[in-house]
Amino acid sequence: MKALLASISILFAFISRGNAIECEVCSGQASMDCSGELVTCDQTVESCQTAITDMTFEGLDPMYAVFKNCSDVGAKNILHRFAAKDVFYQQRVEVCQTNGCNKGPLQFPPKNTTLNGVKCPTCVVAGELSCEATEVVECVGKMTSCLYIAGTFRITAAPPVKSAYHGCTSAEFAEQVPIGPADTVQEVVTLIVSKGV
Repeated sequence: MKALLASISILFAFISRGNAIECEVCSGQASMDCSGELVTCDQTVESCQTAITDMTFEGLDPMYAVFKNCSDVGAKNILHRFAAKDVFYQQRVEVCQTNGCNKGPLQFPPKNTTLNGVKCPTCVVAGELSCEATEVVECVGKMTSCLYIAGTFRITAAPPVKSAYHGCTSAEFAEQVPIGPADTVQEVVTLIVSKGV
């Protein structure tokens, strides 16, 4: 009987170990893709994820970041866009459920540049945790709400910087604004989503 119970417990351990998903794990800031080792995720993880970000200041080259890893429980696909005076930011998160499914590049869908009639107060400040919006930006595409966000962010390999932004967002309420990936956000002190003017 003991031999039978031991065999059954070994079988269950083997089966449960076989169900753990494997995901590519890497990060980078030179482009929107990276490559790394396949890692066996924790038993509670059911999916892999890729997160890409693109931040462009007018007149400068885009700044990219990519993160691939085992996904958090409850992770879901995200496409978030934000536009302020002379700044455009977008983030996409894609979640998948098969071994190694997050290998390979992820891209952003084309930008919709059609004016949607919504206008938002706008300002961009580096080095401070607030900014006074004295201008207005016209929103495009699915960016139909206004966002005010202030915090400490890491945009490049340089140390994190305090920044504040007012502008258009595709989020309809604060909970839809993605705060992450973890390497890019140190602290958010203000996050308000409101209707446009």
